[in-house]
Amino acid sequence: MSRSLSKSVGLLAVALLGGCKFNEITIPQTTPGVVVHAVLNPALLTQVVLVERTLTGRIAINDSVFNPSDPIRSDGGIPVTGARVAITDSSGRTSVGLEDVTDGSLGTGVYRVNFNAPLQTGGHYTLSVTTPEGEIVTGETRVPQPATTSTGALSRTFNRDHDTLNISWNSVPKARAYAVRVESPFGPYFLFTDSTGLRLVGDARNLFASNIEHLFIPGYRQDVLVAAVDSNFFDYYRTNNDPFTGAGIISRLKGGIGLFGALVPLTTGTLNVIADQTEPIEGRFRASPLINDPQRVATLNLYIESKSTRSDLPDVLSGRFTNAGPNSVTNGIIGEMTGSHVSLVLVTNQLAHDTLDVFTGDLSGDGKTLAGMFRSQGAVTYTYVKQ
Repeated sequence: MSRSLSKSVGLLAVALLGGCKFNEITIPQTTPGVVVHAVLNPALLTQVVLVERTLTGRIAINDSVFNPSDPIRSDGGIPVTGARVAITDSSGRTSVGLEDVTDGSLGTGVYRVNFNAPLQTGGHYTLSVTTPEGEIVTGETRVPQPATTSTGALSRTFNRDHDTLNISWNSVPKARAYAVRVESPFGPYFLFTDSTGLRLVGDARNLFASNIEHLFIPGYRQDVLVAAVDSNFFDYYRTNNDPFTGAGIISRLKGGIGLFGALVPLTTGTLNVIADQTEPIEGRFRASPLINDPQRVATLNLYIESKSTRSDLPDVLSGRFTNAGPNSVTNGIIGEMTGSHVSLVLVTNQLAHDTLDVFTGDLSGDGKTLAGMFRSQGAVTYTYVKQ
């Protein structure tokens, strides 16, 4: 059971007990099982297999910031270390995975299986995981076999105010379905379809985001993927886990639960999302003076993401910032503006909840200067001039 589901069940139990009295019972702890997640992708020479245990309450789990170098533990999981992970192709050749253990214990439970050549589309593969305790988990999948693929074909500048994203692809025999994924700072837009085309208007809403924010956010670079998937992938991700019974997920693994499936990218790309810039706060602001220091923010490119419909609520801002120095890094901005006062959250990894720094300041009356302070820099005023 996931942490979020566990918390929901706990809150519901408290609410019920507040209204009536039940006889107290002790629920015995269950034996932790093995959970395996692996999705084969022939576009990659290295396949990743995650091996962990089900959460039973036996071990305390602490909330922490997600770390891609330690994906299982930082996401509240219990990694299984020291397992033997092997993938065998239809000709009988077996490749064994190496565990991603760095810096002491970072990366435990993450196994990378390296192949000398790309996986064969249409090929049959089997997975075998053996834990140090002797538990064995097995699974099998067949990789879809498309006739054509187009990497990067969707890459372009996308003006949210005027453009529509039209995607089409060729059908893939024996593919169970097609997965469409658009990355967003508020969480991915992800769905399955059995058609060979999709149309997304510029002001579309992300129905999978917590507050149904816009899908396309000006200032961000958003990856788009369309892939053919096998039945294991489709059935696992289209089903849900019942927090009371644990039933609902379709898992075809033997000896454990999880997923061993396959995904073949059909068309991919990155959208450089922009919008018309007509308001005083909108546009590119450059640091003055510009200091060649990678710790300093050199430019701010701002948009009004959503205009407020009420005078007592702020306008929502978005955009991107670039660091100074020869190896400049560009990342996203989410913020708000009330009157002339501006608050900007600088994020990393293109995710709205990964805060890197916060800028608070004011826009001048002529709209040409933005002055304020960064939280990480203390009481030092920085000035940005519109270009």
